[in-house]
Amino acid sequence: MKRLLPVLFLSSFLISCGGPEFKVAYRFVPPKDGEACLKNCRSDYEKCSKACNEKYQDCLEKARKEAERIYQRELDEYRRELSAYSKEYTAYQRNLLEWNRNYRKLYKDYVFFKEECKKHKHDYYICDRKYQLEEALNTLNEQKPSPPERPKKPEFSDILSELTSSCSLNCGCEEDYRVCFTSCGGEVIPYKYCVKNCK
Repeated sequence: MKRLLPVLFLSSFLISCGGPEFKVAYRFVPPKDGEACLKNCRSDYEKCSKACNEKYQDCLEKARKEAERIYQRELDEYRRELSAYSKEYTAYQRNLLEWNRNYRKLYKDYVFFKEECKKHKHDYYICDRKYQLEEALNTLNEQKPSPPERPKKPEFSDILSELTSSCSLNCGCEEDYRVCFTSCGGEVIPYKYCVKNCK
């Protein structure tokens, strides 16, 4: 009876959104003969994995240094923008205060002539003044000062995450091992098993 080797490699995929989540694993059935061949496969896999890990760590280190450089540049830019924002916000508050004064004065006049127009509906000049003030209020509302947009402070973690996303431990070592294993006369049997939302 053929002996089953332990499962060495795993890969995952989602069968259906919101449904059970499965992973794919592999059973390795070695040939009756060919231990020397399999030994070479394992040796090549270990070399590939080591080189892949070194490449991955090197990629992470380069990404970290680049992230530090970008972060410092963006932080300097943020400080300049924050200084400009502070001045703009001070001007905004001053303009808003002036706008509120004008609005309150205009609104009081509008309320007064509105009530007078109700009392004297046939007085053209009083009611016309009410309509003029109403239009002036609408125009003033459209001219209400808007606050400046506060600059967003850069986050080092966001920059680092974006740069390290291109670093990968997937160098094809596992696929090469499976090919090597079968070329030695072994059998690779994929199977799935549930890891989440199982029923």
